[in-house]
Amino acid sequence: MALLISFVSQSDRLHKILDFVSSVHDLCSVLGMDFLATVTEVHPSLIDSVGAHSKSVSDETISRLSKMVTELKEEKVKRLGKIQALASQLTDLWNLMDATVEERQLFDHVTCNMSSTLDRVTVPGALALDVIDQAEHEVERLDQLKASRMKDIAFKRQTELEDIYAQAHIAIDTSAARDRILSVIDSSMFEPSELLADMENQILKAKEEASSRKDILEKVDRWMLACEEESWLEDYSRDDNRYSATRGAHLNLKRAEKARVLVNKIPAIVDMLVAKTQAWEQEHNTAFTYDGVALLAMLDE
Repeated sequence: MALLISFVSQSDRLHKILDFVSSVHDLCSVLGMDFLATVTEVHPSLIDSVGAHSKSVSDETISRLSKMVTELKEEKVKRLGKIQALASQLTDLWNLMDATVEERQLFDHVTCNMSSTLDRVTVPGALALDVIDQAEHEVERLDQLKASRMKDIAFKRQTELEDIYAQAHIAIDTSAARDRILSVIDSSMFEPSELLADMENQILKAKEEASSRKDILEKVDRWMLACEEESWLEDYSRDDNRYSATRGAHLNLKRAEKARVLVNKIPAIVDMLVAKTQAWEQEHNTAFTYDGVALLAMLDE
């Protein structure tokens, strides 16, 4: 009976040992560490080439293995935290500098773990020291590159902002805006992320303003087209040869018919524009300008 109890105890110890060894193996794999060198620090008999019956199952071996598993888990937590911090920095720098998909893909093995929980990180070498070193060097490289590329990035955003304003026929001082950007970049208090955040905010506001003007601008385009057709119609009416059988005369005749219909609508278009513009100005508490000129003044003319 005593022999049976002893056998069961040995069997339980062996299973416990093998479970610990398996945990050490998995942790070493993820951390990029030498499993054999690590496990033989506890006891040389724990390597795979030694049969199960020859493995040390002493209390000391179990205790040392348990401690090693705990230490490796703590190291995994530490390295995952570092990798996730580096992945976040890389992502911020890439977004700041408009990095290409190809540039980002080179560090997929780092960013893929940015939101991973500890138990989900199982890929061999995912938390190896050389991966961390590689990510750290890339963050340093991008940080240095950031300062030199900042002007180009800021001006690219400024051009985007200017295009929005131009399409919305909003006059701005582009020269002063670019001078301000250079002044901010040259300042000792310069913070790239703050500058770009401010510019993104300006772009967002510009898009909102352009959207609020869209309906009126479409009516302005229609009014200007009608005015152009009115001017063409006046010239056409003064042409004594307009009814002659010259080439293209029938096309001009058709255009004239359409122009008269459109010109007759000018008073209604103007009335509608005045009403919409006044409502817009009341809502926004500012004058509606078209390329720097008050629209209501243009309509009065």
